Amino acid sequence: MPYKAMLAALAVVSVALLSACEPDVIVHEPGVYKGKPDETATQEAAERRAQPLRDRALTGMTDR
Repeated sequence: MPYKAMLAALAVVSVALLSACEPDVIVHEPGVYKGKPDETATQEAAERRAQPLRDRALTGMTDR
């Protein structure tokens, strides 16, 4: 088999293997989260983390 034909065959096989054509691949709309609810991503959780993080940052910055 000539060299160029082997490269072309290799390219075709590579593209076929690397394409995501599995039937169980789920495509979601951009910007829409469809996973399980994440308790750490809520606004209340962010507010609970804010003060301890602020205190920690101030503690680390005051010694300089």
